[in-house]
Amino acid sequence: MRLEGEFTFHAPREAVWEALLDPAVIAQAIPGAERLDRVDEDRYEGTMKVGVGPVSGRYELRVRIEEKEPPERYSMRIDGKGALGHASGTAEVELADEDGGTRMTYVSDLAIGGRIAGVGQRMLDTVARSMTQRGLESLEREIERRTSGS
Repeated sequence: MRLEGEFTFHAPREAVWEALLDPAVIAQAIPGAERLDRVDEDRYEGTMKVGVGPVSGRYELRVRIEEKEPPERYSMRIDGKGALGHASGTAEVELADEDGGTRMTYVSDLAIGGRIAGVGQRMLDTVARSMTQRGLESLEREIERRTSGS
């Protein structure tokens, strides 16, 4: 499954960069994330609950940040496993200044297997796009809260 898009944050690029690497913020931006802990500088582990149609379950999540070029770009490796399936893939994130804010461009490729993949590609795509949009909106609210000093 491939997801790509853009999102504009109303904050400076450095603030967006810092938020994107903070495990508490990342956990807020991943819908269903229950916990995400930094294992070392560029590795995170946690759990998330995902439901797609009638299939729902808890997954162990591992995230590794690679190829960092602060505050412009990085890539991310994501692996998840649970009783109902598994997912693995990569994401590329690029940040650019835009009209007093920051434009984020992202591309992700995820392979999903197991029972959760049996709900159908079309439903998985719809759920993934919805989760991505909610995650980005949550991230925007958190960055806005941080930059406004609230």
